[in-house]
Amino acid sequence: MYKLLSHHPIASRPKPPLVVDVRDGPYSHLNPASIQDALYYLEDEKSPSSSATSPSTSVATSATQPRTDLWLPYKIHSSANGDDDDTIAQSVRIITEKSTIKAKLNYSKERVTEILGSQDHDERYNILPPVDGSAVQLEYLPMKPTKLNKELVRIHLQLLSRFKCAVDGNPDPANEFMNFWIPCTLQDPLLLQIVLFTSSCWLSETRHFSKTLQYAHKHQVYRMLNSQLTDQQAQTSDTLVLGVVQMIADSWYWGATHDLKAHLSGLRGMINLRGGLSQLGLRGYLAKMVLIHDIVMALAHEIKPSMYGHPGFEFRDSRTMPFNTAFNTPFISNWQSFKECSNSLQLHPSTAQILDDMRGLFSAVLALPRNPSSEHVQRVLSTAQWFHKRILGLPEDTPPLQSPRPSQSSRASSVESPGSSAGSLRSDKSSSPSLLPDIMYRVIRKVALIYCQAILNRSPISSACSEEDIQAIWLSVWHSGLSTWKSVLGIFAWAMIALVTNCHKIGPGRLIKTLTMSTMMSIGMENWDVFNHIAKTSFRLQRWLAGGRDHKNDLMGGEKVVDKYGFGMIGALPPVDIPADVESSEDI
Repeated sequence: MYKLLSHHPIASRPKPPLVVDVRDGPYSHLNPASIQDALYYLEDEKSPSSSATSPSTSVATSATQPRTDLWLPYKIHSSANGDDDDTIAQSVRIITEKSTIKAKLNYSKERVTEILGSQDHDERYNILPPVDGSAVQLEYLPMKPTKLNKELVRIHLQLLSRFKCAVDGNPDPANEFMNFWIPCTLQDPLLLQIVLFTSSCWLSETRHFSKTLQYAHKHQVYRMLNSQLTDQQAQTSDTLVLGVVQMIADSWYWGATHDLKAHLSGLRGMINLRGGLSQLGLRGYLAKMVLIHDIVMALAHEIKPSMYGHPGFEFRDSRTMPFNTAFNTPFISNWQSFKECSNSLQLHPSTAQILDDMRGLFSAVLALPRNPSSEHVQRVLSTAQWFHKRILGLPEDTPPLQSPRPSQSSRASSVESPGSSAGSLRSDKSSSPSLLPDIMYRVIRKVALIYCQAILNRSPISSACSEEDIQAIWLSVWHSGLSTWKSVLGIFAWAMIALVTNCHKIGPGRLIKTLTMSTMMSIGMENWDVFNHIAKTSFRLQRWLAGGRDHKNDLMGGEKVVDKYGFGMIGALPPVDIPADVESSEDI
């Protein structure tokens, strides 16, 4: 077993702080209990050899007394009334600046040759038993404790993990999935090596590091993957499945197409050997991760999924969740109309009307028989034409103050679903339309026009969504604030599924893919039934738009585009100045 830098019984450590006590620090989005031991490990700078024989007195003292520096190494922005767009954005900038400076300083000392050889002594520890269904208390981090490795882990904990299951980078510390996923990524040697690789991919994308570091960690990941794949006990373990899912995501964002396809093919084989998705652990979260990644990538490239809907890859979540207004989406019919919940979702009446129209249009497409007559199809096209003309006639930036008259489709789509509670479906008619904000109107109007145009032409969504459209909508999304879209995840999923179909060759493409994945993860992890409905409707709509034609789309890794454009949001990252004499610095 790995040795701690200076081993102290967990029982001797103080209780972790309350969530409210760390809300001003970079770990505010995490449950302190799930990462306490990892932070002790990251902050202990003693060498493994010295710690094994003579633990430091100062560290021993810190193990029995509260150490606020663990949780608050520096402060981020927060608001007493809850985080808003500005505080979240400023927090991410502060975290990025702090972590990047430290990582780059340490990289100047730890050469690539050291990184390549840094895990050789760990070979015999590459295989661990499968992760069980509960979070395991951490006692060590299974990696070589170099300063650079520690900074890469901090980047994972402080920054990148924020967007795994929250579009605004501010997940609830009590999020059950995060409380499973975070400890898993830290306690297993392979998963932790993938953490190092993922952080290095991000640093390469932001141009703070060369790709040499990324390739070095990729080499380590592949070596460990191959080692486990040849072991009968480990080759279908939960940790290996989880690792391959993360490598699929990394390849889609930053990697080569052939790597992406190889990982996806390997994952299918591993799940078949396990006996199906229902045999995976982590209380269903691992199976959800597999399917969500498969579904999002397929929707993004307008192709059939590799596993979802195929025999042998069935999955059911037995948990029944209550109606969540934030998940209301045009992809699901027979739910509360957007007009009825416009106040709780902060929608202008014109915005709500557009969304209700889109729901009615999608319902009309899905109601077509398998072999529709030309009359049936023409009826749908006429509806799309009418909606397109009406929406096109609306102002581009600011909705009219006068409430629009509801169309027949919106009234038809406001029927309550059988599983919805009466309390959650109350009508919100108390606010004047002129008092409701219109911050989402511009995005929703443009996305609705894209869907209408695709249906009118009966062509893929990507053909109706130009790169110019994406750039304009993406800037509006960013300007609106990600916390705004977090409050309307069902609407945001509807918008992102349109944008992601044609983002694969443009600068913001990686960010668009990440936020699409994060949106779908947020919905799917909380309410699988809602996510499943969104996926089914989206695939059926894409199939109908394809009209049986083969558009020869295929999966594509993000490496070439990221190499060309770098980080896709100009001005979102702080400048990082590294001292000129860092190469000779001995004090890092």
